[in-house]
Amino acid sequence: MTRNTVFGLFFLVLTSEQENAFAQVSLNVSLFGTLNPAPGEPHNSGSWGWTSPSGEEFAILGGFLGTHIIAIDDSANIHQVDFVDGQDNNWREITVIGDHAFVVTEGGGDLQGMQVIDLSPLPDSVHLVTTYTSTFLRAHIIMRDIYSDSAIVYVSGTSSTGGVHMIDVSDPSNPIEVGLYDPPYYIHDAHVRGNLLFASALSTGLDIVDITDKQNPSLLSHIDHPNQFTHSAWTTDDLSHVVVTDEVDGLPARIWNIKDLDNPYEVAQYSANLQSLVHNPYVLGDIVFLSHNTEGIRVLDIGDPNLPVEVGFYDTYNGPSGGYFGLWSAYPYFPSGKIIGGNRGDGLYVWRFNGTRAVRVYGVVLDSLSGEPIDGAVMTIVQTGNSTATEPDGSFRMGELPPDSAGYALTASASGYAPGNLDSLFASGEDDSLWLEVRLRSLVSSVDNEGLPQETVLLQNFPNPFNGTSNFVFRISEFTSVTLTIHDLIGQEVAVLVNEELTPGTYSRVWDGNNHSGFSVSSGVYLFRLSAGETVQTRAMLLLR
Repeated sequence: MTRNTVFGLFFLVLTSEQENAFAQVSLNVSLFGTLNPAPGEPHNSGSWGWTSPSGEEFAILGGFLGTHIIAIDDSANIHQVDFVDGQDNNWREITVIGDHAFVVTEGGGDLQGMQVIDLSPLPDSVHLVTTYTSTFLRAHIIMRDIYSDSAIVYVSGTSSTGGVHMIDVSDPSNPIEVGLYDPPYYIHDAHVRGNLLFASALSTGLDIVDITDKQNPSLLSHIDHPNQFTHSAWTTDDLSHVVVTDEVDGLPARIWNIKDLDNPYEVAQYSANLQSLVHNPYVLGDIVFLSHNTEGIRVLDIGDPNLPVEVGFYDTYNGPSGGYFGLWSAYPYFPSGKIIGGNRGDGLYVWRFNGTRAVRVYGVVLDSLSGEPIDGAVMTIVQTGNSTATEPDGSFRMGELPPDSAGYALTASASGYAPGNLDSLFASGEDDSLWLEVRLRSLVSSVDNEGLPQETVLLQNFPNPFNGTSNFVFRISEFTSVTLTIHDLIGQEVAVLVNEELTPGTYSRVWDGNNHSGFSVSSGVYLFRLSAGETVQTRAMLLLR
């Protein structure tokens, strides 16, 4: 992280129209290929991936009539390898442990139950090993702990209970239930990290459960918020935060800090379009891949979970926003980096994300003279129109996509202050974040009723000590000839910042100690002197290298 200090003394105000990103089909996400497999009605749902020991990659897609096994290595030849007939239903979910897929659906009939599918014969075919029906017949979601080699699947929304069934599938032909989390309310989905179960309970919120003893799960913590409909959740790699989605149009995805399970708190929200619900989050490193229904796949940089930034998307639905249409899921865990998703109306999508990361600006806005924080100052990135207001402590934070070589320009404005401007942020492309101290000049401080200074005074430069540039502010109370000069300790003049006649007012100048008039000055103490009429004032400053 780099630090810059900016003094807002420039009266240039720039404007720019923000491009409407939603008119674009994609950004930083490219389409590798698609397939609308047969047989099936036009409704697809859950998806998962499997990579063979030889490195071949296969998408496993839930369709209306069953499970499609699709080869995805060749973008010009994405094709269905096999199909496993299942109970008819719009919702079918899949997970994979080892070389077996486990499939559930809420459909009732002769083919209901958890199907166990052997994938090892691929690329030739697959075969159905067994259908588990011992403790439930129908289920909505199935999940596993992808961060371990545990042979437990977690099944939610079943026909027998509203809880989470824990099924040992170490012998795929003989699954055995080894635990059940069964609160007095419905659990829709479950995300598992080691001995922690994150149970999404729709209108009841998110349970965080200790499942060390799977026969005696213990509730550790609970998260809720107004109007919730907690559909699914996924933790960050370091288990410090959890991303929670509500399956309701108008509700954003939320990020909660869970470092202290006794005190979880919300740190950020995200939505590409509040007219559309966010369906499923999957976290890979510092990136969240979100299926956003009618807004397609959305890619979110959470390198700072407090400041998520959208860095990519691919829209899979050209109808109006809102409702249960578009993308169901977005599985991103293939070794090759491919991402797959089941689009409800037209089958499998395969993408690649180009790895773009966000840039972030943090800082504080202060009164240039008093150093007091400025609440409500508006910070705007000119090229995008992205803006935010400072907090009561003067702090602000902003996230953006990386700029082109020209960088970004940032403007600062606040009532009663001269606006400030900084150009070429991130122009070098080397930094992913900046910290800025922005100082704005008050238009009303230390002036009389007519807006003019009552005395001539030279203020202390800032920052001081400094490395590079420093700012010099002075007030003139009468029309007079003014000089502002910089000297070394033996009295030699180093720079002339002002040499002109000035009217009453407040003025500022900036001195670059790194490169002045073609030569550099060394570290040390320097004097700066103001001469205005009969007033002569001198102050000292320290330049550091």
